[in-house]
Amino acid sequence: MSEAPPGDREATIWEHVQELLIRLRRIVIAFFVAAMVLSFLPAPPSNASNVHGITGLIKEAFLGYSPLALKLPELIFSHIIPPKITAFDGKTYKIQVLATSAFESINVLAESIVLLGLIGASPVIAKEIWEYIEPALYPHEKAFAKKYIALFIAAFIFGVFFGIYIVAPFIMLLVLKLRPLYVPPKYHLILNVSVSETVEFALKLALAFGGLFELPVVLYLLLAYGILDPDLFNEQTMKYIFLGTMLIGAIISPDPSGMGMLAIGFSLYIPIHIAVKLGKKKAMERKILEEIKALAEA
Repeated sequence: MSEAPPGDREATIWEHVQELLIRLRRIVIAFFVAAMVLSFLPAPPSNASNVHGITGLIKEAFLGYSPLALKLPELIFSHIIPPKITAFDGKTYKIQVLATSAFESINVLAESIVLLGLIGASPVIAKEIWEYIEPALYPHEKAFAKKYIALFIAAFIFGVFFGIYIVAPFIMLLVLKLRPLYVPPKYHLILNVSVSETVEFALKLALAFGGLFELPVVLYLLLAYGILDPDLFNEQTMKYIFLGTMLIGAIISPDPSGMGMLAIGFSLYIPIHIAVKLGKKKAMERKILEEIKALAEA
């Protein structure tokens, strides 16, 4: 936390720790409540086109009830993995779903609940963080932080959906198209795919992009408001950032060809690059305005 504003009593370390523990407890409670509520919400109907009239809708809503936590892995898998693909060897392969362990259903269900809990609790998490740091901020810092707090929440949620709906399908399609070139199918024109590995990969991408998509917002704001020196982000620094995003892509991606690493790396680097460019431009504009204002006052 920053130095306390003038005139305010500075709290002791123990008081800060106590307050932090209270707010962490609220975040944990919000997480569990959001996880339970969202997990038991009815999932979207899988065969909406077959539901006809009011009677069909009622039947689907009550008799065909399926909790979102149970349906989410299926929705993710069906979106990411196509029923068949044409690989780079020119042949068309049918995708066969396999269970690789006895506990994979429990693991996938737990990860789905965690993701739903984080999404649902994100406004509370942002609120508690804001209220913890708010007393130590100056008025202009409060206005700065409060103005963009909703943007942090939106960036996290957007990152989650970007990871699941954009990056994960692209990488898995590359993996499946390349797979026959490296590992011949065990059965004729059939590719075996693990449900748990696919869903776990998508959920890891969702959480990674949810967190990392907040970084461009932070960088832009820190540069635009002069908290970070724009000269820090020179050509050499951006090279290191590029290598860092590629390293993250290599860790997350299961693709041994390197295409998945590039896809994830560029997906992370491009928003950061744009944020730095816009932040440095805004900082330059702010500096010029301050110089003009100083000259006018002189």
